[in-house]
Amino acid sequence: MNTIFAFAIEVTLTFIICALTFRILRPYLNRILIDLCGTEERAQFWTVFSNILLVGFPLLISLMYQPQALNAEELFFELTRRTSGNLFGFMFALMAVGFIVSIFALFAPRAKESK
Repeated sequence: MNTIFAFAIEVTLTFIICALTFRILRPYLNRILIDLCGTEERAQFWTVFSNILLVGFPLLISLMYQPQALNAEELFFELTRRTSGNLFGFMFALMAVGFIVSIFALFAPRAKESK
């Protein structure tokens, strides 16, 4: 396995995992954001912003990968280490979005429920 192919696998794998995870998360996040933002347009902006952050940040980290391994076995384990680091970046970005939404939810005005 050459290093260019390993780089392509690592970037592709990172993108697919992050994109699929956000695709699963998006409807739930969008509903919460509609409730917090008050309008569909505002919620759409923050959903797109979250999408860029949750997919773009790990992808940016993955683009810094430069394989150093000499044989296929070393390259495989180097690839798994780098991919796990990229997914750590995804989890960090996910926690940041969750923290921001949680803080916003604490201070957002609530409509009074009628009985």
